[in-house]
Amino acid sequence: MPESRAIARVLSSGYLLDAKAFEMINSLPPGADEGLVDRLLEQKSAAPGEAKLITVGDVARLIPKETPRASDVVVAQEPAEVEVISDPTPAIAPTEGAEGFGALFHDRYQRLFSIVRERLDTKSSGPVSSTRSLAPGKKVRVAGLLAERSSRHGVVELRVDDPTGSVKVVCQDGLVEKAALEAPLDSMVVVEVSRGKSGGLFTDSVVLPDLPGRRVVSSTHRAYAVLLSDLHVGSRMFLADDFRRFLMWLNGNLGDKDVVNRVKYLVIAGDLVDGVGVYPGQEFQLAERDPKKQYAMAADLLRQVPGHMQIVVSPGNHDTVRQALPQPAVPVDMAESLYAMDNVRWVGDPSYVRLHGTTFLIYHGKSLDDIIATTPNLAYDRPTDAMKLLLKARHLAPTYGKRTALSPELRDYLVVDQVPDVFHVGHVHTYGEMTYRGTLLVNSGTWQAQTSFQSNMGLEPTPSVVPVVDLSNLQVTRRSFGAAGFAS
Repeated sequence: MPESRAIARVLSSGYLLDAKAFEMINSLPPGADEGLVDRLLEQKSAAPGEAKLITVGDVARLIPKETPRASDVVVAQEPAEVEVISDPTPAIAPTEGAEGFGALFHDRYQRLFSIVRERLDTKSSGPVSSTRSLAPGKKVRVAGLLAERSSRHGVVELRVDDPTGSVKVVCQDGLVEKAALEAPLDSMVVVEVSRGKSGGLFTDSVVLPDLPGRRVVSSTHRAYAVLLSDLHVGSRMFLADDFRRFLMWLNGNLGDKDVVNRVKYLVIAGDLVDGVGVYPGQEFQLAERDPKKQYAMAADLLRQVPGHMQIVVSPGNHDTVRQALPQPAVPVDMAESLYAMDNVRWVGDPSYVRLHGTTFLIYHGKSLDDIIATTPNLAYDRPTDAMKLLLKARHLAPTYGKRTALSPELRDYLVVDQVPDVFHVGHVHTYGEMTYRGTLLVNSGTWQAQTSFQSNMGLEPTPSVVPVVDLSNLQVTRRSFGAAGFAS
């Protein structure tokens, strides 16, 4: 976030800065100021009785001692190293039928309830059963999964379930209704319940588990990660010329060496190849119909990536793995040539990896289709809005029974237990980036031109745009490799 935007955001929020506070915020390296402003405004808003003046003391209390100054940041010299924190591939073991889905949702509830109990404002949340003896005029806060939502005659009613039972509550006003309509079905919600004189239950608050406020990650070592997704190798619409320009850039043949020399990682969030039989009529838009040969073609391209750069690849809905989430890594016998590469690391979907001390949550993003279709004011051309809602729900695919298939696992691998530094998603073929509560959200677009299927769906891709993430401060630099040529 540029310095002027940091200062402007404070001022637009109705606060004044004393001169030394102004200088202190301006002295921070790019990226660190955004997280500080988030925490600064949150702290000041929690003390409404104080004067609307931010002092140097307010700022100093929130700056971690280890925050590096811009002059302290150096180019990382140590080799790239991928640490896999969590990968569902070896643990996937579905249990058939109702028993499996019962176990899945029970695990989801227990782990999301633990997250809710960690928040100061929701730590007192209890079970649904605590509403049964609620006296008129009293309130109780309960946490459960949003099982049902209905709107009749302008009244929004919710049904919230947990292992102790079920409760129906009516939303009290427009703001509560808005929050209720945004919350994905089957996600964890915390509702503050009161009993009216007629005996009915009402809520004046609907809250998702959400991310805690935190500062943007910082490091004294500068290494870069390039984020890719949705190459769709094997499709006639794969933008081969654009990708060749990208490979030339990675090899230092298009200048820009101050950036290229710091790139140590490529992270590919699914749909490396176009696959076969994914949608009706796909076979007529394929340059190669054999999925094994598609992976071999992808290997030919990725072998041109400099060998010191580590490549992390997770699957998507076009890759040759099961469609139900979580997805295991693409099997060895399907992509032998890629597995033979020393600098390629396969993981499942979703997975957590750590790169140079920065934690990435890699998820292809199939559930964005459901979130965008069922949530007011979300759209494919603003993918990070939908990604933010998933982080607020602390679940990557909360709604059961829509377009996103879920596997009946004993553990729900889609719960966002660990707060990532970077949330990297693809699938929707539109580029987007934003920072939310200290986490960088990036949708890395695509390397495929618009297909007839996308045209019929009204989806307009933004191809061949590469986000380059500085792991020292999570600042993003974009490079475009489209038909107009290399551009910064």
